Amino acid sequence: MNFLIKDYTQVEQTTFKTFLGFSFMIIIFLLPSFYIFSSYYRVTNIDVQGSSYIDKTMFIEFYNVSIWSIGETSFENIYTSDRTIEKIELTKKLPNQLDIEISHYLQVAEITDLRGSAVTKGVLYKNLLFKETFIEDDVVNVTITNGPVDEGFNGEIVSLVMTLLNFEIDISEISLIHNGSYLKGTYKGIEIDFLEPIDLSTKGSAVGELLEKSSCTGKVTFISNNSFVTDCKI
Repeated sequence: MNFLIKDYTQVEQTTFKTFLGFSFMIIIFLLPSFYIFSSYYRVTNIDVQGSSYIDKTMFIEFYNVSIWSIGETSFENIYTSDRTIEKIELTKKLPNQLDIEISHYLQVAEITDLRGSAVTKGVLYKNLLFKETFIEDDVVNVTITNGPVDEGFNGEIVSLVMTLLNFEIDISEISLIHNGSYLKGTYKGIEIDFLEPIDLSTKGSAVGELLEKSSCTGKVTFISNNSFVTDCKI
C-alpha cells in the first residue's frame, strides 16, 4: 500500500511540473501578444525631424500600429520612394510615440546643362542621384557648355567635392565649366585648369591647400593628376 501511495505522489508531482511548464509556455506566448495587440501600445503620435520637406504624413501607415512591430526595416518603402534619404533613425517613446530623425544625402553640386535647345538644371547628391530640386546645402556650381560628357563625370564631381570638403574651403564659391573636353574652374580669383575631368579626387587633394590659403589671384594649371604649375606663391 505504501508503494502505491508513493507512486501516486510521484505521478502527482510529475503532472504538476508538467502543468507548470505548460502554463509558463502559455504565459511566454501570450505576453508578447498582449503587448503587440494591446491598444495601449498603438502609435498615435509621430514626430519627424531633420528634413525641411518630409513630415509625419509620409509615415501615416504607422498610425494605429503596434509600436512593438515597428523597426528600422519598416522604412524600406520610404527609402525607395525618396532616394535623397540616407538614414532614418527611430526612437520609441512608450507607450505610443515615434520620434523619427531623417538624414539626407549631401548635395554637392548644381549642374546647369547648356547643350540642348532648352537649359536644364539639377542638383547632384553624394550618392550620385541627380534631380531637379531646391538647394539646401553649399554646393559647387557646374556648367556644361558642350559635349559629349563621359558617364563618369558626375562621379568625378562628387569625388572632387568630397575631397575639397576636407579643407577649409567655401565650396559655394567654386565654379566649374566643362566644355566637353576640359574642366576649368575658379575660386575667389584663382583660376584652375583641371585638364580632362578625370581623377578629380587626386587633383582636389593636390590643390586643396592652395585654395584653403586663398593666397593669390593667379592661375593653376595641372600637368598631371597630382602636380600643377602656378604663378601663385605657395
